[in-house]
Amino acid sequence: MRRIKLLICIIVAASVVSCSSIIGNLTEGLTKSLYKQKDIKLIEDGAPAFLLLIESFIESSPNDKNQLVTGIQTFSAYSSAFVDDKERKKIFSDKTKGWALDLLRTYPLFDNYENIEDRDAKDAAFKKFLSGLKKDDVKYVFWAANAWIMWIIDNLDSMDAFLELPVAKEIVTRIKEIDGDFYYGAPHLFDGVYYSAFPENFGGNLKKAKEEFDVALKLSGEEFLTTKLFYATFYLTAIGDKEGFEKILNEIIDMDIEKYPDTRLLNIVSKSQAEKMIEKVDEMFINLE
Repeated sequence: MRRIKLLICIIVAASVVSCSSIIGNLTEGLTKSLYKQKDIKLIEDGAPAFLLLIESFIESSPNDKNQLVTGIQTFSAYSSAFVDDKERKKIFSDKTKGWALDLLRTYPLFDNYENIEDRDAKDAAFKKFLSGLKKDDVKYVFWAANAWIMWIIDNLDSMDAFLELPVAKEIVTRIKEIDGDFYYGAPHLFDGVYYSAFPENFGGNLKKAKEEFDVALKLSGEEFLTTKLFYATFYLTAIGDKEGFEKILNEIIDMDIEKYPDTRLLNIVSKSQAEKMIEKVDEMFINLE
């Protein structure tokens, strides 16, 4: 009987490990396939089932960093591409922020930082967490910080958002120190958006914004059109450059997205957004005057 029980335990344990591996490979493969799709209508119709599947995997393994990253990436991408309703966007944003914090809490030093009350000790604990981050951590921590900051931008009318902003910003700054080239220069792209979007008394700086966008544009080239879209949306509108704004949007619209299949879906979304914005350019810049 004991041998049978032991055998059952071994089989169950092996099944759990195997299932976890299969799930990881499945979601990674599906996510890559998602980003390569040409048919945006197919994605819009089919993605909700995939999102529910990912969410169920996260609920089953809430400390799995890879699953949390997949959840953050796919829910953020779907919301950006297909969700216009503000209340629905908030649901997506709240969810990805929650996963972002769950991901960061898988690091004991961050979990320790959150549970400290004393201000000086808390600051010291946060610095210890940042200094302990290595290049292998960037692929996790960046997506957590990105989701957190997107939530902050969506909730600027909240005092909590302003209080959390410096913490999230410091994480991105540390990521940029470790691997500023990560994901087409995304850490530089974030700083370009940050310095463009916020007023000077909250850290905004248009000179720094231009410097960061220049680096991000060089690193992303034509492969990741989101960088160009954000450059136009945040920086060129901030300086009131209507001519430059139209030029960049037309470059995005005219780009051959088939050259880069790995970012096809993201680039289709960027082109679609550029086409909508170019139709409203006069209205946008009148509102800025």
